[in-house]
Amino acid sequence: MNRKTLIHRITASVLMISMLLSLGACGQSPAQTGASSSARESTAKAETTSPAKESTTAHVSPGVVKAGNLTEEITADPVSGKDADETFTLSQYRFAAEIFRRSYAADQGNCLVSPLSIVLALAMTANGAENETLRQMLDVLGNGMSMEDLNAYLYAYVKSLPSSVQARLAIADSLWINDKEDFSVREDFLKKTVSWYHSSIYRLPFDPAAVAEVNGWVAKQTDDMITEVIQDLDEDARMLLINALCFDAKWASPYADYSVQQADFTKADGSKQTVDMMYSSENDYYKGNGYTGFAKYYDGAGYKFVAILPDEGVSLDDFVASLDGEKLSSVLSRVVHTKVNAGLPKFSYDYSASLKARLQDMGMVNAFVSDTSRPDFADFSGMSEDTPLFIGDVIHKTFIEVCEAGTRAAAVTVVEVMGATAIMEPPKEVILDRPFLYMIVDCETELPIFIGTVNEISK
Repeated sequence: MNRKTLIHRITASVLMISMLLSLGACGQSPAQTGASSSARESTAKAETTSPAKESTTAHVSPGVVKAGNLTEEITADPVSGKDADETFTLSQYRFAAEIFRRSYAADQGNCLVSPLSIVLALAMTANGAENETLRQMLDVLGNGMSMEDLNAYLYAYVKSLPSSVQARLAIADSLWINDKEDFSVREDFLKKTVSWYHSSIYRLPFDPAAVAEVNGWVAKQTDDMITEVIQDLDEDARMLLINALCFDAKWASPYADYSVQQADFTKADGSKQTVDMMYSSENDYYKGNGYTGFAKYYDGAGYKFVAILPDEGVSLDDFVASLDGEKLSSVLSRVVHTKVNAGLPKFSYDYSASLKARLQDMGMVNAFVSDTSRPDFADFSGMSEDTPLFIGDVIHKTFIEVCEAGTRAAAVTVVEVMGATAIMEPPKEVILDRPFLYMIVDCETELPIFIGTVNEISK
């Protein structure tokens, strides 16, 4: 049974990644970077050259590496991926719907998350968790699957995501270690991040210069769409685990100048604003209880932009509040191939949030417990034997720009680990002239790479 057939047996799917793209879809010149041009092109060897001055790596005990230059110390183990199936895709629909619903409820307005970026950063981290902390993380990230299965699924999924000159998607992961004399990292944990996630490993003192190094790495991996992800580093911070994700794609059918006209957009509060509306004729129409929508494909047919418009009388707030994994899967599966007259406003915005409270509400509780006297204290003994560790925060930042030529989008997720001290029919019509939900979807698995909302048009 091939992958396509298997995926079609489930209701649909969602997820995403990041990378450095050399093509500016919306008229911005590409940055000159050295990132891989394809999401599939990752090396199994860790790029561990530190951006700061190097020092000699010291071993403090068997299986433990002192924070330092890890270039020759960590080599990848051979691993085998596991192709996406119903177990994986349904778990990712569930996670995507929950993290998006909670983020929208907390922040309202224009919201944008990358479920894939979040999962990849936290899955790397989970490889250092043990016992109840690990169980909770796996329940949230993979609906209770094993760590081995989650690693294998994500490894294969990232490799399977298409990337081309016209529609490029890429991912970069990194691990940043605080160069403290009393802190060492277990070698088996580092091997897992390198083997499964091709993580680069850096060692440097967590001082103000490190903030610039981290932000510089993020800017490079996201083609300068996201240039700052941290402003400072806590003195108790021991590690940062970062996923950066970048998407840059041209439409298969770009909008002509004459197809862009000014139109009214009714904001969530009922007021109106004048926007540049891009009109087109598309062939994929979505319709379900309380919504309609359309899909517009990117060049290469590897990805598509799916817009979902709640019916008149159904608020976007209520629609998002009803979203769970099953409904998200259902929405993406209810597509009819028929002509649809579509209107898409040009828009661009960025978004940032702390995911700590949202992940705790989803059931990932122990990972954030810092009180070592409590029985539910975080257990990251798989990372280090020197210092009790816990997750201080999970920071998520995203950016999107949709214009006549295509779409540029980026996401960064930072996990801060702390030491405790058809038939021809009349054309349909979907004009996005009021708040709507949208997704960038992997066409093969139907998993969303990004999920966002537009309540007003930012210019």
